[in-house]
Amino acid sequence: MKWIKRIVLAVVLVVVIAIAVAYFSFNSIVCKVVQRQGTASLHVPTTLESVALSLLGGKLSLHGLNVGSPPNFSAPQMFSVGTASVQVHYGDLTGNPIRISKIVIDAPKLVVEQLNLKLNIQALMDQKSKAAEAPAAGAAPEKPAEPMKLIIDELDVNNAQVSFMPGLPGLSSEMTVPVPSLVLKNIGNADNSQNGAAFGDVVMQTVTALAGQAGQAGNLPAQLKGMLSTNLQQVAKDLGSSFAGQFQSVTGSLGQGLGNVGNNTGKQLQQQFNDLTNPGHSKNK
Repeated sequence: MKWIKRIVLAVVLVVVIAIAVAYFSFNSIVCKVVQRQGTASLHVPTTLESVALSLLGGKLSLHGLNVGSPPNFSAPQMFSVGTASVQVHYGDLTGNPIRISKIVIDAPKLVVEQLNLKLNIQALMDQKSKAAEAPAAGAAPEKPAEPMKLIIDELDVNNAQVSFMPGLPGLSSEMTVPVPSLVLKNIGNADNSQNGAAFGDVVMQTVTALAGQAGQAGNLPAQLKGMLSTNLQQVAKDLGSSFAGQFQSVTGSLGQGLGNVGNNTGKQLQQQFNDLTNPGHSKNK
């Protein structure tokens, strides 16, 4: 009888070890996939510190997600997330697109700065679009990683902080604006298309909506609101009509006129911004 008990204990021990190995391997794999997909999709360093898988099922917790700034911008990270809770059926993790019921992001930080009259958010979007069109000059041919697509029924952002940096129109010092809550829905599934959205597009939608909502703060300079409106409307337009509609609904007056953005040339957008930041300019022409 003793040898039977020993065999049973040995089997139980092997099973426990196997589960533990699978658990930690899964967490490591998810971290690597998120980092690889984020960096490839956004073309800036993207890191994730850790992932915790609920053994009871249906929930992932992400910790320490950091998205770097576009080239020549000063902030080491443009967007950082302390924790994010992901509700998903584990069977959906193997599909493409991956269906996610809900993501709740808690206390993220977004840095908004400008360089050469362009926001870092728009610079990141432009860089992402150009990289998707053609490889960099002189780059060695490389098979791109298969993009991970996501369908997210609901994305909630709570207790966010958006920092507007010195050098933006009307700002001589940093100004931080709290955004208590933000809700985006039906990401990657506009009109029930089931196409999914790339990881980078999910990040871009989140930061664009956060910056737009923070831009409604009454104590922001009017010149800065004008720049935010012009830049963010263009980004929202580039991210697709479904998001553009959500952007307008969460940003109110800042998102008004979004339907006309696509009819503006680059020179017209620049002229709009010049008129907002230098009212006397147009009158003297």
